[in-house]
Amino acid sequence: MVRVRVKNILLKTAIIISLCIFGGSTFAAPVTKILTKNEELFPQGWSVGDQVKFKKGTMASFDENGSLVTGVLANDTYLRPQGWQRIINDYYFVAAYTERSFFLPRYYRYWNNSGTYNIALPSSGHIRYKGGTAVTFSDQGTVLSGTIVDKTTIGIGERQYGFVDFKSDSLLTFYDNGAVKTGTLSEDTKLRPVGWKNNAINMENAGFVEFKAKSVVNLTQNGEVTSCTVKNVLKWKNKGMKVELPPNALINFTELGAEIVAP
Repeated sequence: MVRVRVKNILLKTAIIISLCIFGGSTFAAPVTKILTKNEELFPQGWSVGDQVKFKKGTMASFDENGSLVTGVLANDTYLRPQGWQRIINDYYFVAAYTERSFFLPRYYRYWNNSGTYNIALPSSGHIRYKGGTAVTFSDQGTVLSGTIVDKTTIGIGERQYGFVDFKSDSLLTFYDNGAVKTGTLSEDTKLRPVGWKNNAINMENAGFVEFKAKSVVNLTQNGEVTSCTVKNVLKWKNKGMKVELPPNALINFTELGAEIVAP
């Protein structure tokens, strides 16, 4: 019996050692460090050796190849989000200057006698992310999570029509398939919550509920709301019972119904 136990212990020890030696790359955890200076680093998933500057004194994490996974941007930076194909306002403005002239300019100009006007240029699916805030890159080199500088319009729902304006200076996150996961509404927006087919009482609105501007919205990959702040009184079903939820309340939606998270 003693010999059998010893053999079992040795076998288990050998397995653990083998996993550590041969499975090191599989189980390797991200390496983290505090940046001692503003550093230009290579994000993971990039096929061209461009670098992004990250902020001194902040934490950064790296994959086993030394590529950055998460870090705090040193400056406002244009990067491609995971859902870049769904971006609608795919352009950005730059200011230009010209001498005063009697001839009309080719581009829109603010007539403030300064000779300054704005030019819209294509952004090729890039969003400006805010300096001093963290971004997380996917293994495809796109941004899964980060704080956007400008209001951004993005399509939601797979193979469905519909666009949502997400507020400037707010966190925007994506699922791996490019669908929006979390964002902050820029304006009052009508969306369908999870479970609307079974729980909406007034189907004259086709299951749409109006959600409040400047509130954080959590979405499924199909673009349905799992939680957000409602603007008006909500008449809904919860576990088969009719309920009336107050305006300006944060609501959680499930297939079983809706409940208040916070007043």
